[in-house]
Amino acid sequence: MAPSNWQLMASDSTLAFYQPQLDADNAKEVCQPLLDTLAASVLECQQDADMMTWLIDFEGTRLMLKAAHYTQSVWVEALDNEGDEVIAFLRHWWTRHPPL
Repeated sequence: MAPSNWQLMASDSTLAFYQPQLDADNAKEVCQPLLDTLAASVLECQQDADMMTWLIDFEGTRLMLKAAHYTQSVWVEALDNEGDEVIAFLRHWWTRHPPL
């Protein structure tokens, strides 16, 4: 299932998207193209009643990828200062050349 829309949302500290296709049952399938685009690997995952959370590795930096179906939002957040720099880089890259 390929998402039709990854609309970047305003955020200073995360790489956040509005994802209208997201619901409680399809977070893994909807987020897979984002993981593929970032060439990120999933290290751990957790599914709660209203949110999916993945610990991911992006080029040696560990980040959190979260998906909340109530808000139809997906975001990547940093775990430390190195992650903050990576998020800033990814936001800049995505803004200039949206891959999805």
